Amino acid sequence: MRFGWSDFAINRHKKGAGYSYFTGNDEELFDLIRNNWDKRTIGHGTDSIDKVCLVPVPPYGFHCNTVHINNANDLHVEITSRREGEEKHVKVTSGGDCEAANFVNIVLYSKEELIASGEERSGNYDWEIVCIIASPVEDEPMHPLAMARNQLDMEGGSKREYTSEQWAESVWYWSQRVQHTA
Repeated sequence: MRFGWSDFAINRHKKGAGYSYFTGNDEELFDLIRNNWDKRTIGHGTDSIDKVCLVPVPPYGFHCNTVHINNANDLHVEITSRREGEEKHVKVTSGGDCEAANFVNIVLYSKEELIASGEERSGNYDWEIVCIIASPVEDEPMHPLAMARNQLDMEGGSKREYTSEQWAESVWYWSQRVQHTA
């Protein structure tokens, strides 16, 4: 299997970009994915592990980007969008100590899913990394903005449906955290 970064994710998951990241190189990351492939689970809101999957990997070398509100200081608010063409939203960030990366999931989309959803492929890969989730908790809920973008089939989202319990867990979890100021 060929793994690669999506163009969207590659510059988001680097030190200083404000998102979870890995300090190793790409081949080390791809090896972690290969070595833990048998532990993968189905992606949130999808109907097949062959479309979107989460591969749990050991947390060593990964860094979390969230600050628990008990440790937050110097809050910043901005109006932004993830990329051109997407709706703007309010983003709150903070200084303070980032939470420890105790658990890591690598989110991957299959080439078939990217083609079916009309997304551009970033290379000749079987699977593309779209997100690194380095988290203090094992089953970090998807961010509510990502869920909304998906469920409403907005630009930059992948059409998905979520349960009311998934929504409630997401809103509660993310009401307790902010992204670290990059």
